[in-house]
Amino acid sequence: MLYVAAGALMGGAALFLLACRLLPGVADIWLTAVFAPISGALSALSGRWGFALAEPLALLLGASLVFLLFRSRRGACLLLSVVVAGYVLLWAPAYFAAPRRPVGKADASALATVCAELVERLNVCEAFTLPDNFEQRALETALLVDTPARPAAAPKYARYPEWMRVLTVAGIYVPWTFEALLNPAEAPAGQPFTAVHELMHMGGIADEGQANICAYEACSRAGGAFAYSADLWALRYALEEMRALEPALGNAFVQALTASVRSDFFAIGGVSPSTSARGGVVQAFLQVSGIAAKTDSYGALAAWLCDIYV
Repeated sequence: MLYVAAGALMGGAALFLLACRLLPGVADIWLTAVFAPISGALSALSGRWGFALAEPLALLLGASLVFLLFRSRRGACLLLSVVVAGYVLLWAPAYFAAPRRPVGKADASALATVCAELVERLNVCEAFTLPDNFEQRALETALLVDTPARPAAAPKYARYPEWMRVLTVAGIYVPWTFEALLNPAEAPAGQPFTAVHELMHMGGIADEGQANICAYEACSRAGGAFAYSADLWALRYALEEMRALEPALGNAFVQALTASVRSDFFAIGGVSPSTSARGGVVQAFLQVSGIAAKTDSYGALAAWLCDIYV
């Protein structure tokens, strides 16, 4: 009976995900009618806790699975199916929603123009300091742009960021607990943009490139430390995209940065391509479902900026 229930959950989730991928408009209707009210209510609820709920819940889930594997494999199967179905029903369809901002292709020349503009903007900034009441300021900044759902909770720092270091992530959105989590070990100059980016996910924007673009818009409107952080990350993505086209280009822009800005740029990893720890079953699922392209689209911000600065 438990196997039947698990199979029904997984089958229903798979059919729903397939409908979102193949039928235009289904994902957008789902975002407005289902995700928005659920996200608003549950993110507000989880936001009342000062610590990241996802961490103890993950430990509890792991312990429960180990226990059930020895006592009831049927129960373990059902628990896993609930976790996967929750992800599919509450979050995965957002990857197939219509893009919030159009993004075209960018050539090396256009990207060089973007890099030059970003270097000029960054070099006039004073030494970076993380704003007071940073988490609440990040939430206020995220609300400056329209999203399918309204983020209702400020981001939180992970209590045990070691797992984030292993995954090489500066921040992450946890769809099961509706939390935006930040890695406290990350460079302060990178944290404002990262926080707003994760809040874009809480608002229903799943595509990483679209979340970057909307976060950049919000941070630019907020100004100050948030605009500086956004330009710093934008320069990183623009240089990565440009080097992919012309490997010899890029060093001159880094050298043109002032000493303090260059230090912040290096601190957010602005000397090497972005990396991902995904693999195995997770990567296979993302490829088959069509989600993989949306989770690796960070550089879309650079192409979008080409339409602004070129």
